[in-house]
Amino acid sequence: MGSAFSAILSPAVGILISPFPIVGLILILLSNKARINSIFYTVGWIVGNIAIFFIGLFLMSSAVSSSGDQSTLVKVVLIVLGVLLILLGAHDFTKRPKNGEKAATPKWFEKMSNIKPGGAMIFAFVLSAVNPKNMLLSLTAGVSVGALNLSGGQETTATIIFGVIACCSIYIPTIAFLLAGSRLNNALDSTRKWLIQNNSVIMAVLFLFIGLSVISKAF
Repeated sequence: MGSAFSAILSPAVGILISPFPIVGLILILLSNKARINSIFYTVGWIVGNIAIFFIGLFLMSSAVSSSGDQSTLVKVVLIVLGVLLILLGAHDFTKRPKNGEKAATPKWFEKMSNIKPGGAMIFAFVLSAVNPKNMLLSLTAGVSVGALNLSGGQETTATIIFGVIACCSIYIPTIAFLLAGSRLNNALDSTRKWLIQNNSVIMAVLFLFIGLSVISKAF
């Protein structure tokens, strides 16, 4: 399982510290329906990430099992994913705020304070499973584990480990808020402002590091 953990760690950490999903949760936690909406948002986020991870794992595992030249297939897929991650990182770096400039705020932020529980869950699922940046990270983790050709039990364990690591930046604040309530509001608002301002740089560094890491596994 050591190799599986190594394959999971980089993309899972990338998801873990991706700013905008955390900002979305913070906006919900600062709204009037914070408790119920945060629970639904968390469920949607976990399900979306694990679904894409499992798709990547299943497709790669099936391809490796049926392919006569496993090493070439694995190398090609990992290199393609790594290059895509690096390109996304370069794109985010070009979008970073210049010195003294305030980062642009996505329009969907305005809707989070009035969102309904079902909408919060659907939105989190879309943000994790359909948003290209997050989807690529989950897919990379799943593909990397699928390339190892593990047993069914080991793949299940790897999926659980991925979910625990990748989603903890969402479920831990949710649990903390359910326990502490509005006492966290000041800290949440400060975190929200910092994440919005530094989102592009954070994601650029993440994608560059993870992309290079994935490419290195092909050789």
